[in-house]
Amino acid sequence: LRERIIIWRFQEQKTIAEIARLAGCTERNIYKILKLHRDFGHTKNPFARRRGRPRTLTQQDLAFVSSLLDANPSLFLDEIQERLIESRDVE
Repeated sequence: LRERIIIWRFQEQKTIAEIARLAGCTERNIYKILKLHRDFGHTKNPFARRRGRPRTLTQQDLAFVSSLLDANPSLFLDEIQERLIESRDVE
């Protein structure tokens, strides 16, 4: 959506109010995204620190869980956790 906001503004020449309506957000948010694009050339701040707790599972772990559930959709959470520990050494 952030990239679409840039296109609406600079290629399609839409007003801030039109973009806010199309994106379903406030004009203030539109201005913030445009400022990030102007300052960094991206729609997200490349210097911002990640928020929240670091992830415990990697993409490979998530793929493993997904394949487990594809093969056996009736697994319980404790069984998934056991298999993660056994196969991927993840607690």
